[in-house]
Amino acid sequence: MSRKKFGQLLQKYLRGECTPQEKQFVEHWYGLLETETGESRQELDPAELEGRLWNQIQQKMETDETPVIPIRTRSYRWIGIAASLLLVGIWFYVKPPVDLLVMQSLSADTQTDWTERSNPSGKPLVIRLEDGSTVQLAAHSSLRFPNHFAPEKRTVYLTGDAFFSIQKMSSRPFYVHTDKVVTKVLGTSFFVRTQLADRQIRVEVVTGRVTVYKEGGGKEKQSSPNGVVLSPNQMATFFSKEEHFVTGLVDAPQLIQPAVRDQTPLTFQFDDAPLAEVLKTLEQAYGIKIDVDNEQQKNCPLTANLTSQPLYTQLDIICAALRSTYEVHGTTILISGKGCVQ
Repeated sequence: MSRKKFGQLLQKYLRGECTPQEKQFVEHWYGLLETETGESRQELDPAELEGRLWNQIQQKMETDETPVIPIRTRSYRWIGIAASLLLVGIWFYVKPPVDLLVMQSLSADTQTDWTERSNPSGKPLVIRLEDGSTVQLAAHSSLRFPNHFAPEKRTVYLTGDAFFSIQKMSSRPFYVHTDKVVTKVLGTSFFVRTQLADRQIRVEVVTGRVTVYKEGGGKEKQSSPNGVVLSPNQMATFFSKEEHFVTGLVDAPQLIQPAVRDQTPLTFQFDDAPLAEVLKTLEQAYGIKIDVDNEQQKNCPLTANLTSQPLYTQLDIICAALRSTYEVHGTTILISGKGCVQ
């Protein structure tokens, strides 16, 4: 087994995604590290822990000796593991290759069932996944994904930027791991962008709903301080240094396709229409909450043709006609003004 594969297995263990056989293998080496050095894994950061465990495995391969496990009186939490080490001692006694034991303990996805694609070109690289989902991988980005997804979930790992179009499977959520951020969807389309200079990760939703939360945060709910739920035209930016999310609207909101095909198409041509009606039309078209700070504004009449204009240009035209202003507050747009004379 290579150092890279062992590192992947260790990360999988820390995320709680190991099979029982993989978990037993990792905890065996944890037990040896603690009983031989007296150090607890809680005392080491993940990178140092990986290095210490890997060095330990390499030393066993070089010496090919049967490990002698002294049970320290203070290491009571490893008694269960130590009891299982008798079997490990037998393994070394009969001297099978250590790498063979490692490979037998790994599941298929940590051995050969994962693919990593990188995009060294200057244009997007389209990757089609087993479930029918597609990923447009941006330049200088990479994606690691299994050739066969697990029955209960679909998981991929992204470095860089990509646009995801995910096939809807209500019983198999799709997870995108990007550094410290996890994006969970059932079936939708969205962007994931990484800004290395500022250590920021941004998720922008095009269709459907997306849950975004901090890796290891545990909670996947909007009420959790570690995560948010996003709808179309909304985005969340994770600031790695502060370790928190900031929500907002995408730079160029797009029209949301109507759910019913025979639904009457929205029109953006208004003739002496009250502002309340105009804003209701925009809310339906973009799925964005638009509010006013002065209720008297809602009755102000508007005559304008906003067809084929982007949302923010439409708002500029409305505010110019009504002598108002607008601001984006999180995922809501607020229009401010004195109202109008009836």
